[in-house]
Amino acid sequence: MVIAMLALFLHKSEAQDRHEPIIAARHFQTLGGLMGWGNSFSKNTNYQVYYFITDYSKSFNIPKKKDFVAWYAEPQFNLVKSSYLPKDEVKHYYEFGLNLGIRNYMKISDGFYFYQMLGSGPHYISAPVKRQASGFIFSDNFALGALLQLPQENLMLNFQYVQRHISNANLKAPNGGVNFYNFVVGVSRVR
Repeated sequence: MVIAMLALFLHKSEAQDRHEPIIAARHFQTLGGLMGWGNSFSKNTNYQVYYFITDYSKSFNIPKKKDFVAWYAEPQFNLVKSSYLPKDEVKHYYEFGLNLGIRNYMKISDGFYFYQMLGSGPHYISAPVKRQASGFIFSDNFALGALLQLPQENLMLNFQYVQRHISNANLKAPNGGVNFYNFVVGVSRVR
């Protein structure tokens, strides 16, 4: 009896599959640009960052659930307003680098995704800061973000709130590190 029911169920599933259209499954990918602003909240540090970021992510697997994991890469060139000590004159500097990491996407509804991301990467900073030597550093990032569908097909508004820490792993003194809160927004094409 059980075998007959199983055979009937399998036959029905096969018949239904033959009449439904085949949809090509693919990896979830985003490519876009982000701009934003960040400010240091480290004690006695005046360091503001203006971000210009290219953002790429791709899921490890073809998403089968509402939540899935992807890797990401964010090359960036950033403008900096800083002073060695908070009371000193503010000057303009730059930084550049590449962040790599993972994102956990959660599909809330069609056209709306929430994500968390964690990453790190090598950077170069030109600003002399009392807490942190200029030159080669690592940028460690934790972020919460959202993708929101725009009227044009496959375009999404991308928002991120990022907590960032920069330091150089004691390669050069001083290495007190600098911590930031950051807000970035941009547009991403989703495939």
